[in-house]
Amino acid sequence: MPLTQAILHEKPFANVPAFQVNFDTQKEFLRTHRVRWQTTLVVFKGNKEVGRSTADLDKDSIRKLFLKGL
Repeated sequence: MPLTQAILHEKPFANVPAFQVNFDTQKEFLRTHRVRWQTTLVVFKGNKEVGRSTADLDKDSIRKLFLKGL
């Protein structure tokens, strides 16, 4: 998570809440949001999912994904 943490410390995301879900214990969240892989990022704006990626390691791509939630 160092990559996502670094992005979340950037100015546009300073006051944005971010949550890490435990893939082994928080199965209900995973089922509800159809998360199949540990490397999945899901971005919400309010209660609506606005973006998702899996196994993305590109900092610019993840930043663009996070911007969808602003």
